[in-house]
Amino acid sequence: MRASRLSLGLATLSATAIAQTQWTGRYCDPASSLCFTGWTGANGVTIGVALPNVTEAPFDTVLQIISPIANGWVGFSWGGTMPYVPLTIGWPVNASSTAIYSSRIAYGLSLPQPYEAAEYTYLKGTGLNTTHWTLNVRCRGCSQWHDVDGKLVSLDPYNGSTKFAHALASRLPAQPANNRSTFNVHTKFGHWFLDLQQGLNENFDQIVESNLVEDTPPVSSSVPVSTQTSSASTLNTSIRPTPTAGPIQSGVPSSCSGVNPLHFPLSTAAGWKVAKVAGNLVQPRSIIFDSAGNLLLVQNGLGITAHTIGSDGCFTSSKTIISQRNLNHGIVLSGDGKTLYASSATSVFVWSYDAATMSVSGSPNTILTGMDARGHVTRTLTIPPKHPNLLLVSHGSNDNFDYESGDIKVGRSCIKVFDLSKVPAEGYRYATDGYNMGYGLRNTVGMAFDSSGMLWGVENSSDEIHRTIGDLSTDIHTDNPADELNYLGDPSVQNTQWYGYPTCHTVWEPSSITDKPFSRGDQFVLAPNATFTDSTCATTSQKSRVAFQAHSAPLDAVFDEDDRSLYVTFHGSWNRSPSTGYKVVGIPFERNEKGVFGPAETRGNESVYADVMWNVGEELCSTTQCFRPVGMARDRLGRFYVSSDSGVEGEVVVLGKV
Repeated sequence: MRASRLSLGLATLSATAIAQTQWTGRYCDPASSLCFTGWTGANGVTIGVALPNVTEAPFDTVLQIISPIANGWVGFSWGGTMPYVPLTIGWPVNASSTAIYSSRIAYGLSLPQPYEAAEYTYLKGTGLNTTHWTLNVRCRGCSQWHDVDGKLVSLDPYNGSTKFAHALASRLPAQPANNRSTFNVHTKFGHWFLDLQQGLNENFDQIVESNLVEDTPPVSSSVPVSTQTSSASTLNTSIRPTPTAGPIQSGVPSSCSGVNPLHFPLSTAAGWKVAKVAGNLVQPRSIIFDSAGNLLLVQNGLGITAHTIGSDGCFTSSKTIISQRNLNHGIVLSGDGKTLYASSATSVFVWSYDAATMSVSGSPNTILTGMDARGHVTRTLTIPPKHPNLLLVSHGSNDNFDYESGDIKVGRSCIKVFDLSKVPAEGYRYATDGYNMGYGLRNTVGMAFDSSGMLWGVENSSDEIHRTIGDLSTDIHTDNPADELNYLGDPSVQNTQWYGYPTCHTVWEPSSITDKPFSRGDQFVLAPNATFTDSTCATTSQKSRVAFQAHSAPLDAVFDEDDRSLYVTFHGSWNRSPSTGYKVVGIPFERNEKGVFGPAETRGNESVYADVMWNVGEELCSTTQCFRPVGMARDRLGRFYVSSDSGVEGEVVVLGKV
């Protein structure tokens, strides 16, 4: 579509609304004669929704995004949250003087994948000028969709307060002319409400029909491998033929036949080596080994794949064993290896599993429901080696600050324990059943048991935080709060201790908080008041055992065979510049002079944790730049298999000592 064939002028509303800090209401676009219910934010973006004068879904909708050219992309959520709802992303194509849409859906807090269930058509007015770009599209399939549990969700055209959400970033997608391009994480986001009745239009279909554009902006035919969703053909290009049986080797291969080199170079500490064993995967997340030594991998938005491993550590065969798109992270096997558990955002499912054939039998049973599909949607699962009848399920917060979760009865920002030998016929309900293994844990994704059977967890702390200093709200988010390693204890004994979230946060950089002296590892509140101060945290909240650099985003934790080190994957920051994380670190553990086992401490809460594997140029990393460690599993030979869900290519590497 050429710019000359477009009406590049912005709607009359724009000049007025964009000047305001925030605005919602009805406006009409004189260029198309459509009227919208719209929102304008302080960043200068206007988003409008127009719909026909109907009483219920399904119905066509029109979306208008008007954005300053400073924004590389703007995204809109039709369901007011990121995962499991249709997302419409728009961005400018400078080379063609226009803007294009990208239809997406996310299966977690990761790069959204292409969404084929919505059909888009461009409308007049889509284009680009010297100050703004505009996207006008009709969507068929955005008024109804199926949620994470397969239930039909519909927009109500007479809802006076419908929640929507937006996100944006200053950086353009990697391939602006390709509407399946990868793009980096948002730099800003927000939620707001619209009165859909204000967007109703008489003669909607006729108006839309008169504004449809026959040709479309140019779109590249090439699709990045990370957006491919078929498993068999993709996986098979990254594995080598099964080798002749030979002696088991404990080392790390220099390379694996048929596997492309790492998309981004990795460095390792002295005495360590890394090799890529698979690529072209669909957002690979958690990894476990079965009783036969096969590797099971959750691919977010695809399901679960199984991989045999040769004597050199390379994959020798791969296949999909469960095709279920809502499985997004959690996976664990029973103690005898015959039962497989996996999780969606809301539920835990169970299958019978045969390691010899790498297969499941029958349809899954649902043994746990009632988890929240908002916010942090990964549900890590683990079974204590010393208590194989217990299933632990971690549940993160439903927002950056989930204040309701400060109540233990809410059942979020916590870890809960369920007895697998007593599952009710209707399954457990997360919030009301089981018992707690700690709460006030914002998002404990990684859990690990030491050889004594005690539980440790790594926690992702809050983003975008400010501290009230004097009467001013002071931005301290770059280096605070610290991410955490917490000691959670014996999983067979209820733990009702509070670990601070959403009120008490851990200090990483004391110099950022100028109103009082702190040490690394201390706890603080965002707005001290007469009833709750920093000192209150010290007496009511459990202190973390290790403070990690803010925004490292720890996602998994595994002890080595003799408990001398705990290894942790750092997924990497989105809320910090320069970037941090994107590595695997090792935390030394020891038994002190009092016989207490824990991290080797140097001063206070600070432990010496060392980089084991890292990206070259960590400070430049992003969702589409660098290997992003997620899941990690140790094999019988002491090697670690590590997944990366980078937006450019999903990969798995083997990491070991040499």
